[in-house]
Amino acid sequence: MKHIVKIEDISIGQGFPLVLISGPCVIEDYDTTFEIASFLKDVTQKSGIPFIFKASYDKANRTSLDSYRGPGVTQGLEILRRIKAELGIMVISDVHRISEVEPAADILDIIQVPAFLCRQTDLLSTVAKTGKPVNIKKGQFLAPWDMANVVEKVTSSGNNRILITDRGTMFGYNNLVADFRGINIMQASGWPVIFDATHSVQLPGGAGTSSGGQREFAPILARAAVAAGADGIFMEVHKEPDKALCDGPNSLKLDDVGELISQLTRIKNIVKCPSDQAAEKTELLKKIKLLLLDADGVLTDGSIVYSDSGSEIKTFNVKDGVGIRLLMAAGIKVGIVTGRSSDALCHRCRNLGIVLLVDGIRDKAAVLDRITGQTSIPAQKIAFMGDDLPDLPIMRRVGLSIAVSDADKAVIEHAGMVTKNRGGAGAVREVCEAILDAQGLREKITERFL
Repeated sequence: MKHIVKIEDISIGQGFPLVLISGPCVIEDYDTTFEIASFLKDVTQKSGIPFIFKASYDKANRTSLDSYRGPGVTQGLEILRRIKAELGIMVISDVHRISEVEPAADILDIIQVPAFLCRQTDLLSTVAKTGKPVNIKKGQFLAPWDMANVVEKVTSSGNNRILITDRGTMFGYNNLVADFRGINIMQASGWPVIFDATHSVQLPGGAGTSSGGQREFAPILARAAVAAGADGIFMEVHKEPDKALCDGPNSLKLDDVGELISQLTRIKNIVKCPSDQAAEKTELLKKIKLLLLDADGVLTDGSIVYSDSGSEIKTFNVKDGVGIRLLMAAGIKVGIVTGRSSDALCHRCRNLGIVLLVDGIRDKAAVLDRITGQTSIPAQKIAFMGDDLPDLPIMRRVGLSIAVSDADKAVIEHAGMVTKNRGGAGAVREVCEAILDAQGLREKITERFL
């Protein structure tokens, strides 16, 4: 049985988008932690990848007694609470003692059990009883199949919201090796598996009084893990890894994260099986509360006709119009964001009752923040339908990007959904019906028009 872990709007598991769990190893101070969280939020929004922020308030397993551990449970959780509220993101951190579990559960969206403590029965049971999702790091000393016993300690308390994170296996002294067979072995038990790319290149105790690391190999392992079917990637990042107070040698530089995420999402799209793609698309369609459309090439076939007087003439598809009316009758908003202005388009919007029209703009992505503010609909619940290169920036920021079948190749490659119909030839109607079907509204709404 495949288990899907749902946390607010994020679904983690096979058939769903790759999730990123990332942040600094430890909270150093509020400003640094906030800056990293804000950067990661922006990067993941632009790439359309679900994001959960990670930072430890206490590192209780440092190599040396003199190593920096963090601000502690009280101050650290308060910093995470503020960042969570101010940025509107989800947060995860690790607990080391039973006494930490209750205050951590009040703030964290996911509670993490560290690798060295993954077999501690009392700790696992206490975390499980909070009802919060649990991320269990696989101990470096365990085989993948050994995690079945660890998971059972959580499920025995009635908690089935479990993630397993692989962070490498001990391979001699001061060294780890990543066995990518483990991803599939642990997934076979039904639980989503996250791969920790940065801890897997750690050299435990390799620097004498601290752990060393080989961060240059982390991107390689991350790409390999996604190709092997991982449900998510865990990575620790820092503005200046060489100055980080914990795990700097294996942390990635913040500026390098964006390109790596782009690579990982492309790999994920390549290795998805058809059934996974269909399930992912349906899940995204279920969330849509606002459908944004480009005009030329989407609502029309892209042709522009001028009369002798110089006025612009456009041809619209009647079936597309009916689809838009059905969607709006179901309470789902429809808007148009286009780079060109025309009287014909304004007349069409009035005819259909579309009030959200943004035309004559160059930067479509910049308009998105204004639209989310006006409608109170987050980007994750917005779909954008486009056909050409100017549409790519906004497509990267919305919950579901849609391309018409005759769109530019780059647009099709990025899209989470590609229509069977061409622009101006029923593609919009196709998308409207897909949204209604996914949300179980089509039959009910259609009856109103009969």
